[in-house]
Amino acid sequence: MSQDQNTNNSCETDVCEACGTIVELGSVITADDTELRLPFSGEEEAVALLVQKYSEAAKARFSTVEINVKKNSGGSDLSLRFECTAEKLIFEMGLSSIK
Repeated sequence: MSQDQNTNNSCETDVCEACGTIVELGSVITADDTELRLPFSGEEEAVALLVQKYSEAAKARFSTVEINVKKNSGGSDLSLRFECTAEKLIFEMGLSSIK
């Protein structure tokens, strides 16, 4: 990405060379965005298995991740709190590989 010459350099706005989209980096990634919430619904056994798989994957990659599971009437909500935003983003990018 290259810096758009028509913007103020101090605002951290970039223009994507591929599509011309303008993105203000601070609005996409914030330093305190460390919690990932994953809602699961369905049969109790299937939900429990998914929660276990995602929890194990998070712990295997980031040993300091905090895991919280709340059961509700239709399933469970899995909350993963990472030490930093980068860890959360890295885990999110790998979600499709969890089977």
